[in-house]
Amino acid sequence: MNTSKISLAVCLALSSQSAIAEVNDADKYLLDSITVIASDSEESKQDSVRAPQAISTLNEATIKNIASKNVPAALRIIPNVDILGGPTPTSENISIRGLPQSHAYIAIDGIYQSNYATKRGSWHLNPNFVKSIKVTAGPTSGAAAGKVTIATLSALDLLAQDETFGAKVDLGYRSNNAQTDYGLSLFGKSNTFDYLVAGQTSDRDGYEIGGGGVNERTRGDQTSGLIKVGNQFSADQRLVFTFNYDDSRTYQVRNDVGFRDAKYTGSSLVWSDSASDNDLLDLQASLYLNNVDSFSWEEERGDIEGIQDIQDESWGYSIGNNSLTDFGLVHYGTSGHFTTHTGAIIKTDANTGEIVEDESAGSEASSEAHKLAAWVNVQLPIGDAFEVIPGIRYDSFYVESSNAIGLDGEALLRDGRTETRASKSLNVIYHANDEIKFFASYAEAINNPGNGSLFTSGRGFKPNPNLKSERADNKELGVVFDYQSVFANNDSLVTRFNIFQNDIKDFITDIYSVDWPDGEKVNIGEAKLKGFEVTSSYLLGDFDFSASYGKTRGTDTNTGWYLQSMPSNKINLVSNYTVNDELIIGTSARFSFTHDNVPTEQLIEGGGSETIPAEGSESWFTMDIFGTYEPKAVSGLTVKLSATNLFDQSYAQRKEYERNGDLSNPIDFYEEGRSVNLNVSYAF
Repeated sequence: MNTSKISLAVCLALSSQSAIAEVNDADKYLLDSITVIASDSEESKQDSVRAPQAISTLNEATIKNIASKNVPAALRIIPNVDILGGPTPTSENISIRGLPQSHAYIAIDGIYQSNYATKRGSWHLNPNFVKSIKVTAGPTSGAAAGKVTIATLSALDLLAQDETFGAKVDLGYRSNNAQTDYGLSLFGKSNTFDYLVAGQTSDRDGYEIGGGGVNERTRGDQTSGLIKVGNQFSADQRLVFTFNYDDSRTYQVRNDVGFRDAKYTGSSLVWSDSASDNDLLDLQASLYLNNVDSFSWEEERGDIEGIQDIQDESWGYSIGNNSLTDFGLVHYGTSGHFTTHTGAIIKTDANTGEIVEDESAGSEASSEAHKLAAWVNVQLPIGDAFEVIPGIRYDSFYVESSNAIGLDGEALLRDGRTETRASKSLNVIYHANDEIKFFASYAEAINNPGNGSLFTSGRGFKPNPNLKSERADNKELGVVFDYQSVFANNDSLVTRFNIFQNDIKDFITDIYSVDWPDGEKVNIGEAKLKGFEVTSSYLLGDFDFSASYGKTRGTDTNTGWYLQSMPSNKINLVSNYTVNDELIIGTSARFSFTHDNVPTEQLIEGGGSETIPAEGSESWFTMDIFGTYEPKAVSGLTVKLSATNLFDQSYAQRKEYERNGDLSNPIDFYEEGRSVNLNVSYAF
């Protein structure tokens, strides 16, 4: 067996960076259908396209070049990834292949992010702290939509080889909403020890939509912090502690006037041992805490005010090991995630402050839940052309509530409830030759309902404690073309095409009634999500260009109706040109096609249906330009200048309607217009 442990770690990461490199033995290995804490590598942007799987990776330079105001904004250039939750930066979420973020496994520095809120945001992370983001689409790691793995910066990323201490000052400004950013980072290393302490504040006004008009509710502020401490005990063994803090305020609270404060703390301890002298040991383990404290004030109607104070506290672990044997590569592991959810929802008199109604037990039930998992995957080379990767994963989900009550006052889930699934997977890769490889996969996953879907009854939502978990079965076929010297002697062109069909049993959707205008979550028999992605990357000397196109359509197999929240068909284009050793310029463009494959009917309580507005979107085109300047005359200075939505286009991800069917005010849901953005950093 001539494959090194370093190659094994690289293949598990399967990350793509902005620099271009040649293909190596790492491309032979694929085990991304399980949860791992991947190490960083110097792989190329084209490596993710080469992977026989729908993997997309963004590095720090790309995230900053496209002036990402949050993590979802960075992911918008990935095919079949859509933005949900409204235009406020701290309220946005994502969907992957038509499934909302609650269907994805999301980890930040080994911390599983289980907290999810639809229009209240679930991304408590400053994009300036991010080193890389990897998105794997399709059922994986026990999630029906896919996996998002995020790594934050460390001192080793900021220090040169011979440096032991450094500091960096960051200043930023966005012209559209007068957003100002101030940041300071201190970092260093001593022998085997390294550390990073970073902080940033941000303040923004409401932004102006394309064509004019200001959305005042998009204003807000954010304070963020990151501490990362690592120690390299040996060439193989490393321990890293990470603490991430975020405190933000936003003024978009559903359709009401008010504000929301969210405080997030996440910490993890990650241990890795590559054991270069032992093929049976390549261990990665994490232990983490993850807490979200959310407080909202809403001026609901008349003199009545609404207060929500919600805490979501969780802890967990993940342990995985790789064993390189004579017959193939074996990956196995276990994980656990434990969550306590508490909260109070209170209505008060705006004049006297007295409590009018306390809805805490019915509207925001206290609950405890845990997820336990174990998995094993085996990668089997068959001859020189085939690889077969069978796998199985066992998931167990348990939830109980100490105070949830039903509509008639009955106790809900006092004795708890457990759901399990043994999810099978099979990947087959066929290397036709050095330039073409085909792949096919089948993967199962279980998606558990959230606390709000099971219990929430206040503010127009009806509880459903009997809601079952969704069970996804995904089929996928694809091909990768990898050509060198296509149009010139030193160019490279890599293209991946894949089609998929995800059949989801007990799909969770909404039904409505006059008494419950915000709906009740219910299971339908089966939903079918079908689509494809094309991703291509071209490199020629100092120029690189990438293009992608994605399409997803979802239908309720019982009624034939389209499903909500499916993404528009989009073309994404990104280019970079290195002018010289001081200046890089580039462009990013997106074209969204008319999206009219949307539901025009919906189920209502009692088994009937009603007509609803078609919340689709018209076609739109946006283009960004950016440049990075690092003058040799001023060591440590970096200037990034960009113009986003260059042509000030007026567009929306989705149209929004009032409950009476009227189109909402475009100010409330249209996207940000043109903005000139400046970021200056000085490291010394």
